[in-house]
Amino acid sequence: MAGADPASPSGTTGPPTGVLAGALNELGFTATALSTGTAPSAAAIAEAVAAARDVDAVVVGTYNVSASSSQKTLVEELLATGKPVIAVAIRNPYDVAHLPGVPAYLAAYSWTDVELRAAARVIAGRVKPRGTLPVPVQRADDPTAVLYPVGHGLRY
Repeated sequence: MAGADPASPSGTTGPPTGVLAGALNELGFTATALSTGTAPSAAAIAEAVAAARDVDAVVVGTYNVSASSSQKTLVEELLATGKPVIAVAIRNPYDVAHLPGVPAYLAAYSWTDVELRAAARVIAGRVKPRGTLPVPVQRADDPTAVLYPVGHGLRY
C-alpha cells in the first residue's frame, strides 16, 4: 500500500496508507504501508517501485492527481512493474481521469477510517462494490467532454 497521506482529519487513527494497510492485514492479507506523500519525490517513487517488485499486487492511494502531478508519475511507474495496481482515490473521483492505465479504481471520497476500511473490504472481495457517481468526471485531455457521467458506477 503506497500513496498520498494528507493531514489526517478527525475520525482517523492514522495516515490513510497505514489505516488501509492495517485494514487489509485484518482481512488476511499481508500489506505494508509506504507513504509517498501528496507530491512524491523521485526518491519516494523509486522506493515504491522497488517495493512493488516484491509483492503480488499494489494498492495506491491518490489525492488530487493532476496532469503534471508526481502522483501520476508514481502510478504510471507502479503500472510499469507489471504488478496489478488498484488505485483508491481518498478524496474525490476526479483522479481517475488522469490515470487511464489503472485497471481497478475505487473512489472512497474521504480518508477517515470508515471509508478506508470500506475500501479494504471491497478490495478484499468481502463486499461487492456499489454506488454511482454524484458528479460527472471530465476527461483529462478534453475537459469539455465527460469521461464518466453522473450515475456511472459498476455493480457486481
